[in-house]
Amino acid sequence: MSNRSHKLAPLEWLPITAISSTTRNSATQPPENLSHFPLRHDKICKGETMMRLEVQLSTPFLPAQTSVRLVGALVTIADIPAATAPLRLLVVVDKSESMMLPMVTQEQLEELRRRGVVRQTVRDGVTVWEYSGAPVPELLNAPRGIDFVKDALRQVVERLSDADEFALIAFASHAQTVIPLSSARQRRTLLRELERLETLQLGQETRLSAGLQEALAQLGAMPTEGFVNRIVVLTDGFAQDANDCYTVATQASARGVAISTLGLGGQFNDELMTGLADRTGGNAEWVPDPSRIPEAMAQEFERARQVGAPQAQLVLTISQGVEIRRAYRIMPSLTPAPAQVVGERTIAIQLGDLVAGHWAQVLVELLAPPRPVGTFRLAQTFLRWRTATGWQQSPPTDLIVTYTTDATQVAVVNPAVARAMEMVTAAELQTRALRDLQQGDVAGATKRLEAAATRLLNLGEKEKAQETINLAQRLQRGEQITPEQTKRLRYQTRRLS
Repeated sequence: MSNRSHKLAPLEWLPITAISSTTRNSATQPPENLSHFPLRHDKICKGETMMRLEVQLSTPFLPAQTSVRLVGALVTIADIPAATAPLRLLVVVDKSESMMLPMVTQEQLEELRRRGVVRQTVRDGVTVWEYSGAPVPELLNAPRGIDFVKDALRQVVERLSDADEFALIAFASHAQTVIPLSSARQRRTLLRELERLETLQLGQETRLSAGLQEALAQLGAMPTEGFVNRIVVLTDGFAQDANDCYTVATQASARGVAISTLGLGGQFNDELMTGLADRTGGNAEWVPDPSRIPEAMAQEFERARQVGAPQAQLVLTISQGVEIRRAYRIMPSLTPAPAQVVGERTIAIQLGDLVAGHWAQVLVELLAPPRPVGTFRLAQTFLRWRTATGWQQSPPTDLIVTYTTDATQVAVVNPAVARAMEMVTAAELQTRALRDLQQGDVAGATKRLEAAATRLLNLGEKEKAQETINLAQRLQRGEQITPEQTKRLRYQTRRLS
């Protein structure tokens, strides 16, 4: 009998019940139309379809000659047209040792542990069950994480259109291009080359930045206009190079390339995975059960195929004295919206790739200066997105308020915008609580979780509020928060809308 040491997949990868959330169907249910509040509707021509830009303010009235006031602007983009641009898909796969481990059910694991076949240890920063001796039947026939990844990639390649392009990069301690950027017309060759993923030996670490850099290198000097450009990352390890990853993400965003992430299992760096997606306009998903990798990859592929307005931005030119406090995407997910200065008092807020048949929302919070009685334009805004010939944009829309001494008018509040602002506050409290935990500030994390739970209750999110309260109570009792609990909190927060 062999005395070699073998390993099983991490315990967190055992099949578990998928997390559910109650959200409206964004493809079929439009945002609430509050006709008694001033709304601006502008039609945006794109081909034969007209996108609709709607702006709602938290209040159309502000008290005259008082202090700085907070005004929320909820911008909705509806009637996003059908996709026309082909897809350029670059998949970056973690090929570290943990992805090659056999997967077992909870019952099988308990039986192996009872027989003394396995013991718990850590590999690649991932908790795994290690076994010694000759593989037992339960392990010889068990699937591995990489098997589910290969199944997912086969399904994607088979669904590519002839106009699409595909590349595959693997990484661990270093990165290697498995399939260079190629036309989907070479489908048979692509499917055959996928098998090379099995035999690669790339080291024991999780250096994600190397994989991202290799993906961008595949694009080289090629123009990104005319394509939906998407990098998709699949990893189960805790990346050890977060700062380098963010640097590459900045480069990708500047080139109009979105990065979507699929975090696998329970040990990956969820703050990094969501951060990469948020900074580039991509999507971030948690896949706790490896058997769901093909499904998650198929959903990401379908979203990318249906992009009707690639790399959309909301551009705002603010009036003198007005400041922007923060910007958040509300739909399709609740995430920070990165902004950059593009001109004098002008910023561009990244909305990401807008999907046809759905609608998107972004909340911009403005600080309005004190002014005398009268009408005042806070800002002017328009939407722009990338096309094969460059940027296309909508007509501008003015964000106007009236300063008044009428207390009745000042009391008017738009409930839809107020709800969006409350959701953003709850999300920020939860995110800061997770950051406090990372820094060892348990008291600060507990206080923020309690405050977030209060806001969730105000929003009618009783189940999410109770989960948040439970976490706060665990911290008060001195108990540890598991990686799965922090991931559940982070990813559920993104679905508050």
